[in-house]
Amino acid sequence: MKSVKLKENLYKEAERVSKTYGVKVQDIIPKALKQGLLVLNEKNVLQLYRSRKITLQKAAGMLSIDIWEMIEKIKKADIHIDYSMEELAEDIR
Repeated sequence: MKSVKLKENLYKEAERVSKTYGVKVQDIIPKALKQGLLVLNEKNVLQLYRSRKITLQKAAGMLSIDIWEMIEKIKKADIHIDYSMEELAEDIR
């Protein structure tokens, strides 16, 4: 197990949230961190896809979801889906 130092204001926020949910601070912090990391990763993947740095298949793989779930995320993010023959060829490999 690793430990991490939190700034006082962040710890106080974690305390507030833990009281709201009726759980201990040490239980809410790992949950919040995991959820935050998932959100950050998804935003990063969507930005990479938006800027055409990765394909649809690669984006789905980076989020460990299938292409159909990725398409839904792309739609929700209001990103145009442009699937070229080159991307299809790359995804088939």
